[in-house]
Amino acid sequence: TGPKCVQGKAPPRIPDPMKFDFENPPVQDGHRLHHTVAPNRWCVTRQDLIEFRHLVKKHVAEGKIAPTDLDPFDPNDACIGPCVHTVVKQLIVPVTEKAGNASWALMLHPDGLECDLFVTHCWLEGIFEFVDKVLNSWPRGARHAYCCMLSNPQNLDIGHLLTIPRESPFALALMSARYMLVVPNRKCSIYSRIWCTYEAFIAYSESKIIFVATPPLKGALHRVSFLLAIELVVAIASGIIVGTSSRDFINADALLMFTALLMFTRCPALGCIALQYFLRPSRATQVVGLVAVLLSGMCAGFSCVRCYLVWSNYLYFFVYTEAVWSLALCVAAAMAEVDRLWGQQSAEEAFNLRREFTGDIRDAKSSVESDREKILGEMELSGQEHSVNLAIEVLLTSGMSTPSLQAAAETVGLLEQAGYWNLSITSMIWVSWFASSLLELANHYKTSGYYATGRPPFVRWQFWVLVFSCLQALVWLGRFKCQGKDTRGFAASAIVKLIGPFVILNFIFESNVGMVGLHLVLAPLVLMLCFAGPGGTVKVPVLGRLIVRCLMMRWSCVCSRCSEVCVCVWCCVVWCVFACVCVFLA
Repeated sequence: TGPKCVQGKAPPRIPDPMKFDFENPPVQDGHRLHHTVAPNRWCVTRQDLIEFRHLVKKHVAEGKIAPTDLDPFDPNDACIGPCVHTVVKQLIVPVTEKAGNASWALMLHPDGLECDLFVTHCWLEGIFEFVDKVLNSWPRGARHAYCCMLSNPQNLDIGHLLTIPRESPFALALMSARYMLVVPNRKCSIYSRIWCTYEAFIAYSESKIIFVATPPLKGALHRVSFLLAIELVVAIASGIIVGTSSRDFINADALLMFTALLMFTRCPALGCIALQYFLRPSRATQVVGLVAVLLSGMCAGFSCVRCYLVWSNYLYFFVYTEAVWSLALCVAAAMAEVDRLWGQQSAEEAFNLRREFTGDIRDAKSSVESDREKILGEMELSGQEHSVNLAIEVLLTSGMSTPSLQAAAETVGLLEQAGYWNLSITSMIWVSWFASSLLELANHYKTSGYYATGRPPFVRWQFWVLVFSCLQALVWLGRFKCQGKDTRGFAASAIVKLIGPFVILNFIFESNVGMVGLHLVLAPLVLMLCFAGPGGTVKVPVLGRLIVRCLMMRWSCVCSRCSEVCVCVWCCVVWCVFACVCVFLA
């Protein structure tokens, strides 16, 4: 069983311009439609799914869809709902029978819609859960989806269309689609069913992009807002307390005191954020996240007071960078909660996909034994059984399965959670990279410009190095936003593991040591890796496999499966080490 479902709002209702009357639908010849319209056009739109969810909710409220012995669902539950079998029997079958026995898709769109997205599931999930996952994971650019419960005619016998699996409506629609969306459920792995494994076989052989559908993160915005509010309160309180106590000695001793306070809070805050990157989502990570929020708020308060002191007396350059670093740290500490929820959700969906799946497609079951024999015979003749098993394992391990990830997995092994990336640390590293380069460029313009030297600043090579670094950061961000989900995890890992150490060290010690190497060596390397992706990088002679393996290797805490008490103790020890180092450095 998964975590308790949070009662959330249904997707916003968008009025259907057709104003379709489901009580008295227009009658059409369903048998003729399904013989004249190609199966790859038996599709629905995203809007159709939204309207379908509202219709099911209405019928449940009116008692037209009622619990049964096989499906004793809770009528007041707006998160899971009745299972697909119940909805098909009590809603889809009666409505489409009135419409002339066409499928739900052709009832709404008699001319059909070209298939972009193929949705695979096994009918055991709740209908609200199913629709929410599909809507939340709908790929960018996809317009029409093939979903068997809505696309196939539920009142007609299509057994003769399944005689040859490769010529079945499922296979023809999947061959036409660009994406395949896998919808897990809490009952069993869809890959314990033979038709779902056959769809994985077709998707692999046709080089389709396969995603795992996930539900929306309910309450994430409220939690982040609450944590930001805590940081603001802590920052104001700490700033007032320390600022009031030091108002009588604005001198070098005061600056030294604030430097010590900043290092005492900044290092442990960074350490707590980093620990959440390494730890598996659990209650312990919530404790670590709260500590990071409190420390980052204190750091922001101390930073504001010190910036005021420096601004009033010395006009040092790090007045500007101090504010940016503190802001990035506070935002990262709050956004780490989103990463925790995201990681918990992805782990749950991966667990649901593995449930009852043995790792071999030959162990999949079917309600019709002849279908199973035909499908296994076709896959055996193709000689791709091992490749299909690998494609499914890539999907379970990485959260998606694409030709790029499959090529990388065949060379360097499975890439754990390659489809996911850490929002908090990635955003903090990028903001620190871009802002520090931009502010250093502004400082260079001020100290090396006409007012200071009488010469234009662009005659110095350092000026162009900083301009080049800013442009690289912007290009990386644009590429990251536009690239596919299968390569975002690789690009994020590259910036975190290559640029992150330099940025964090300079953040802690307030220096620019090694920044020229960052601008001219590491930044171009990260940009090239972002464009190449794991599939392109693995083809680089000698170093390609090593780079991909190092960047995509999951460095997780060995205590993740132990008791949460052990994890908390381990976190406290690390925090104490950080604190001791800070005191020593200060």
